[in-house]
Amino acid sequence: MSIYDRMISKAGKNGLYVDTRLERPEGVRVGQELRGNVVLKNGQGARRVRRISLELAAEFIYEKDKRIAKQSGVIYRYMLDTDVSMASGEERSIPFAFTIPFAAPVKLGPSNVWLETEVETDPESVRTDKDSVTILPHPIVSAFFEAVGLLGLRLHEVSLLRMPDLQSSLPFVQEFEFKPRLPSALDEIEVYYLVKNERQVDFYMEIDRRGKGLLGMLEETFDWDERCVKVTLTDEDIADPDRLADRLAHVIKPHLDL
Repeated sequence: MSIYDRMISKAGKNGLYVDTRLERPEGVRVGQELRGNVVLKNGQGARRVRRISLELAAEFIYEKDKRIAKQSGVIYRYMLDTDVSMASGEERSIPFAFTIPFAAPVKLGPSNVWLETEVETDPESVRTDKDSVTILPHPIVSAFFEAVGLLGLRLHEVSLLRMPDLQSSLPFVQEFEFKPRLPSALDEIEVYYLVKNERQVDFYMEIDRRGKGLLGMLEETFDWDERCVKVTLTDEDIADPDRLADRLAHVIKPHLDL
C-alpha cells in the first residue's frame, strides 16, 4: 500500500486527510513568521473546502477554589481565505504565513505550544491536525537568560500563568524561576517579561522570595514588595554578555539578606 493510500485509509475512504507541515520545524523566533502548508488529500467523491483555521494555542495554569487548574488558551488565530473544490483523490497544498506575537510563550521547560488546524468541508465534516511548535525567545530575552547563567543561576522551573489583567495582548504570562547552582545568600529569582517592541523588553524580577509558592503568587497577582525590581533592556544592552551580567548583579545584590 502506498503512503498516499495509507493516509487516505487513515482518514476513511470517503474522508479528507489533513496534514499541516511547518517550513521550519526546528523553531521560529517571536516576531518572525511561522510558515508552512496545509496539505489536503481527498478520498472518494467530490468535496468543497469551505474554511481553514489555524490556532496557535498553549496550556496555562490558574487558581480555582484555592487549587491549581490547567486550561488551554489561544495565542493567535489565523483564517485562511480559501473556498476550493476537490475532486475524488485530489491533493492540494495551501500555504500560510503569520507572525508569532512577541508575547507568545517560548519553548523552555515543560511549556507546551501547538498549532491546531481545523478544516470545514461540504459535505459537512470537520477534520483537524495538531502539531507541536517550537517558539524561540526574543534576542534580548536570550541575552538576559545567558547573563543570568553567568551569575551562577540555573533555570529551575517554567510556568505559564493566567494573568488577564497584566497585559492586553494575551491573558497569560510566562514565569521563569532561577536558583543558584551553589549555596548562596540568594534563594531564587522569579522573572517574567513583557516585550515592548523588537528593540525593548521590560523584565520584572522578584528576588529571594521564600515560602510563598505558586498559590501565594497567584493570590497576590504580582502585588510587588520591596524585593521586586524592573529592568528595561534594549538591543544596545546585549552586545557584551559579561557587562550585562554585571549590570544584573548590581540590581540583585542590594536585595539580598546578607
